[in-house]
Amino acid sequence: MNPTQIIETFFIALSVSYLLAPFIRVVAIKINYLDHPKDNKVHAHPTPLLGGVSIFIAFLVAVMTKHQIISLSPVQAIIAGTFLLLVIGLVDDKMGMMPNFKLLGQFLAAMIIIKAGLRITFISNYYLSVIVTYIWIIGITNSFNLLDNMNGLSAGIAGIAAFFFGIIAYMDGQAVVSALSLAVAGSSFGFLKHNFPKASLFMGDAGSLILGYLLSAIAMLGSWKSGMLTTSLMIPILVLGYPIFDTTLVSIMRTLEGRSIFQGGKDHSSHRLSLLGFKRFKAVLVIYAICVFLGIVAIGVTKVRSNAGILLGVFAFIVMLSLGIRLSFVDTKRFGRMKGANGLDQ
Repeated sequence: MNPTQIIETFFIALSVSYLLAPFIRVVAIKINYLDHPKDNKVHAHPTPLLGGVSIFIAFLVAVMTKHQIISLSPVQAIIAGTFLLLVIGLVDDKMGMMPNFKLLGQFLAAMIIIKAGLRITFISNYYLSVIVTYIWIIGITNSFNLLDNMNGLSAGIAGIAAFFFGIIAYMDGQAVVSALSLAVAGSSFGFLKHNFPKASLFMGDAGSLILGYLLSAIAMLGSWKSGMLTTSLMIPILVLGYPIFDTTLVSIMRTLEGRSIFQGGKDHSSHRLSLLGFKRFKAVLVIYAICVFLGIVAIGVTKVRSNAGILLGVFAFIVMLSLGIRLSFVDTKRFGRMKGANGLDQ
């Protein structure tokens, strides 16, 4: 694939996602596929919930226009797994779903691409590699699902991460991975226009699950070449650093508080930033900036010598650790005492 074809993939996905979303919104309203206001949410009116469909269709259209992408069996497996999670997410958004069934669906989606030969390969033992691959896919998928707690947050982070995967893959000469990444980026950014406050369309679990799944698969599909194994492993972890950071922060804090890590709550990093005085929109922009910073560091790691790459990764780790420590001291119980707080979901 030449550079023009790769760029076309981005703009096809962007255009389809942007133009399709309003029609999807009308369909959602007609079939009453809406997210109704609840005590733990701040939107005042029922909001259409089918945004994940527009993201998936835009991604699929962009990929199918390029024979070099769609003809690859791992890509076909990724699309199949994505469709499975889309269906699961749609059912969950409409009727609700037991967490165990939702987890089973993610396990099956992970199995589809593992059976197609896509797995973490730096671990020599096959069975251990498969186990770590399951953990990676399900972990990243759920991290984006958890991040969908403010308008524009999950989709924006997914778009930024996919965009940096696309740049790095192109720099490494991986045209197919670059195009696939940019298809995800375009689908996310096209939807984003309709998801910022006041959002006219939510992507729901259907959207957040498929974005997390796609990015976990792209991270494995790409060959993130660097001077040594350590820095090569840093690249996908840096690009997906914020979802990993947020999930880790929430898990640690809930464990320390004696709560289940699977219990929902207003204790994510976005909520904590809001309690520090950032309005929801500004909190989202701050998180975007952090994601861009991590993406730039990832590019730096690919271009410098091994030792310097390690130092860059350590620097990014220290920055995120410092942020995590600062946010950990925020009293999230204040949300229970604040009506219409800046950081409530959606």
